[in-house]
Amino acid sequence: MGSFAFKRLATIALTAATLGGLTLSAARASDSVSLSVQSAWPLTLPASGRDAQHFSDTLNAASDGSIKVKLYSAGKLVPSLEIFDAVRSGSLDAGYTSPLYVAGKFPAVQLFGGVPFGPDAVEYLGWIYNGGGLDIWRETYAKQGVMTVPCGLMEPEAGGWYNKPIDSVKDLEGMKIRFAGLAGEVMQKLGASVVLLAGSDIYPSLERGVIDGTEFSMPAIDKSVGFDKVAKYYYLPGWHQPAAINELIINMKKWNSLTEAQKTLIETTCRETMVWGVTSTFAENAQAIEQFKAAGVEIRSFSPELLAAFKATTEDVMAEQAAKTPEFAKAWESLSAYRAANAAWADQRIQ
Repeated sequence: MGSFAFKRLATIALTAATLGGLTLSAARASDSVSLSVQSAWPLTLPASGRDAQHFSDTLNAASDGSIKVKLYSAGKLVPSLEIFDAVRSGSLDAGYTSPLYVAGKFPAVQLFGGVPFGPDAVEYLGWIYNGGGLDIWRETYAKQGVMTVPCGLMEPEAGGWYNKPIDSVKDLEGMKIRFAGLAGEVMQKLGASVVLLAGSDIYPSLERGVIDGTEFSMPAIDKSVGFDKVAKYYYLPGWHQPAAINELIINMKKWNSLTEAQKTLIETTCRETMVWGVTSTFAENAQAIEQFKAAGVEIRSFSPELLAAFKATTEDVMAEQAAKTPEFAKAWESLSAYRAANAAWADQRIQ
C-alpha cells in the first residue's frame, strides 16, 4: 500500500475512533439538545443534499441522544437563500448551506465557498484549518451572531453547459450566461451578459433559450438535473471552482448553549462528512461523464487562450474586491500568502 493510501486510511480510521470516543462524552452531557437544521438543497441531491442527510444521521447516531437533529429539505421552512437570515434571527437553529449564498451581503465569504483558479480540495482545507482561514471566516459571521462549521467538500465543478462552442473570448460577447459570484464578474468583464437565476429556474431557461449557457456543479449533480437534455457542449474542468466548501451555520446563542463535548462532536462529524462527501461522488462523476457522451454531448476543454483570459481577469476582479472591502482584502491576502508559502510542494503534486 502506498504512503498516500495508508495516510488516507489512517485518517479515516482516526476519525471513526474519535467519533466513537466523543459518543461517550456527549452521551454523558446532563441535558440533550434539539437542533433544527434546514438544507439549502433537496436531500437526495448528490453531494450537497446527501451530505446534509449524512451529517444529520451520523450526528444523531454518534451523540446517543445528547443532540437530536431534525433535518428539513430545501424550502420546507424558509427559502434556501434566506437560511442565513433565519439562523441569524434565531427562527432557525441551523442551516446546511453555502457561503456563496450570502456573498451579496458579505463579499469576503466568497473566498470560503469556492475561488476561481483557487486551491484544490486538499490545499483549501489546509488553509481553512491550518492557515488561518477559519478564524477569518468565523470573525466575519460572529459579527452577525452566527457560528460557521465547514461541513461539505466537493472537487472541481464543471466549466458549464453551452448551446454553442466557446473557442475564444470573442465567442463570449453578448452570450446570456448564468454564472454566480466572482466568476460571474469575470465573465461579465469579458463581454458575457451574466444573469442570476435560482437553481430551479436554470433548466427551463436553458431549454427555452432564455440563456445560452450556465455553470452549475459537478457531473453527478448536473446529471440529476438533466442538463444533457437541453445543451450539447459540456466543458471540463471548471476554472471557476477547483474545489467547493459547504457549511453548517448555527445561531450563536444556540451554539453557546451547547457543552464543549457537543460542540466538538458537531465539528468532528462535519469533518467526517467532508471525507464521506468528497469520496461518495467520485465514481458517480465518472459515470455521469460517460452517460453524457453516450447521449451525444460533446465534452470539451477551454482553450489556453481562454484560460489565460479568465485568469488575468480573475486577478483584476480580486484586486477590485480587495480595494472595496477590508474583510475581503484580509481573507484574500491570507489565502494568497498561504498558497505562496506552500507552492514548493503544491507545484510538485501530480495534476
